[in-house]
This record gives sequence, structure tokens and C-alpha cells, in this order.
Amino acid sequence: GALFASAFVDERFPALITQRRTEMSVLELPPPAPHLVITHELSITGPEAETLWEAYRTNFEPLAELAILQHLYSRDEVLAELRNPRIIKIVGWQDDRPVGLAMVTNSLEDVPQISPAFLRSKYPEHAARNAIYVGILVMVAPGVRGLTLFGRLSTELWQVAALAGGVLVFDVCDFNRTVFGAEKLAQRIADSFPRSDVQVLDRQTWYVAELPEPIPDYPRV
Repeated sequence: GALFASAFVDERFPALITQRRTEMSVLELPPPAPHLVITHELSITGPEAETLWEAYRTNFEPLAELAILQHLYSRDEVLAELRNPRIIKIVGWQDDRPVGLAMVTNSLEDVPQISPAFLRSKYPEHAARNAIYVGILVMVAPGVRGLTLFGRLSTELWQVAALAGGVLVFDVCDFNRTVFGAEKLAQRIADSFPRSDVQVLDRQTWYVAELPEPIPDYPRV
């Protein structure tokens, strides 16, 4: 599904320092080194896109074993999103190399995992202004001072929706929610925005039934 604050597996993602390691807000940490800059891009292609694809794959591959919902998409799908000018790319650059990425869009049809009709029905006034935004992902490349950049990218993503007086929709898998306190992180970011509010929009629960034996003498069709 659409991803926000989802890659929090600390041993496998050394770039992403989890809330389990610090009680400080990501917004209170020291600023990153001067040579780290953040830009907004509409389309990314070529070597920069390939670099971001590799960072994406490294970050999200382990979630295939930790969450039932698909998190790792193909190279072609990711490169298509990077090219798509309707999706805003917020990029962290270090020495002219992309080392962090956040993606957000108000083009709801470009996020196949959601129901645009549901969101437009839920927020008709925002829909009329095209002010419903979906956070697709936030990630930091391995080897980068992760939490500081992660916080800046996340805040920039939220700011895109806030500048439009909009709503921001994002999802967090249960693993990151329960193990790494992703909901607390979201609230800490929200606390920086005046009159903001964060709440659960919808929730789908996956069940499993273990069935080692059939019903005795149940008639077969």
C-alpha cells in the first residue's frame, strides 16, 4: 500500500534510527551537515532515479517478511512513479547524490492502493479544492544520518498538504506501528503544525484460521 514512515526496521536499516533508540523528537535534533540539501522535484530520471531505486529496494525488501501487505514494488513501477510529474518528489541530496526521498500526491488516481471515491466522499470540501494528499513513502539511504533527514523529509511532505489547507492520508503497517511507535512519530510531526489533528481514518485487520482437520462426516459437494 501507500507508505509513510514505514521503513523502521533498525537492524536491517542502519540509516533509519528508530524511536526506540531516542526519546527526542525528530524535529528537535541538530540540523544535518551543511552539504545536505532538500529539493522538490516533479520528475526524476536517469542515474538519480536508479540510485533512489536501489535505496528503495534496500529499505523495503525486508518488509516482505514482516508485513502481509505488499511493500516492495518492482523497479519499473518505482521508476514510473519517479518520472510521474503528478507525484511530488522531496529529495535529500548529499554532494549532488540523492540520499533520501519522500513522495506525496493529490492525484488520487495515481495511487492504485486507495479508493479515491472513499476519500472524496469523506472530505468533500477538500476534494472540491483538490486538497486531499496521499503520502506514498519516506526513506533514507543506508549510511546516511537517518533520523535527522527522515524527520526533515517527513515534515516537508506534511508541509505540502498544509500549504494547501489539505488533509494528508498515509498508512503504516502493524509491525512499524507496534514495534517502532510510528504513530507517536506522526503525532510529533503533527504537533509542529497549528491546529492539526491526527486520527485513524480506516483500518483493515487480517485474520488467519488454522484448520488442521476438516469437520467429521461433513457432506462433500
